[in-house]
Amino acid sequence: MKRIALILLVALAACNSNKPTAPYKIVKVETKDGATWMDVAVDSRLDKQQLLDISAKIKEDSTQYADLQMNYILPGYNYDNLGGVSVYATSRYRPAAKYTEADTIRDDSNNLLSFEFVGIAPDKAKKLLAIEIPDMKDKTLLGRFIDDNLLTVTLIYNDKKDNQKYILELDTAGNVVSPVVPKVINHNGIDKMIVTQQGDYMTLKDSVLTMYSSQSPETPYRTLREGM
Repeated sequence: MKRIALILLVALAACNSNKPTAPYKIVKVETKDGATWMDVAVDSRLDKQQLLDISAKIKEDSTQYADLQMNYILPGYNYDNLGGVSVYATSRYRPAAKYTEADTIRDDSNNLLSFEFVGIAPDKAKKLLAIEIPDMKDKTLLGRFIDDNLLTVTLIYNDKKDNQKYILELDTAGNVVSPVVPKVINHNGIDKMIVTQQGDYMTLKDSVLTMYSSQSPETPYRTLREGM
């Protein structure tokens, strides 16, 4: 009987190791003072269990790292941006001697880890992306963009009555925190939406909202992909 139980445990372990996961790609690895950080690119705003499955798979394939943190990054973020990449969620495996109160989750291999949504979780993002602008009869919605760094969603629309673009920034409760009427100028064929007196501006092209600082007007500060 014990032998059968052992065989079943081995079989279960094998199944766990082959558990399918959502697509992901490790794009950066850094090690310092015995701890390793991995930036992991995913294709969409995955839920907690999907990210935990990826974490378990990476941990299984990276047993040489006892202290391992995974930073999950969504499409649209770029290391060349002055603002760096925005982390959507994190998971971390620590050595037993360094366990904290946050290490409360066990993966399929019974390893303890912690998990946190640093940005906006899928359920909240879905609600924010579904917010409608009142009276859209004469308005054209140009895009909805979630910023996981500021924890906001930006809606951009064009009002046909005055042919003016408007920008609404909402918090996670759906409240307007920053309504902006940008001054739009065309520079080298690109419409730049000036959003501050200092000259910070945004561009919208191919469903990507790109932000620029007046201090470095030619280098993107942050990029956000529509509906992501």
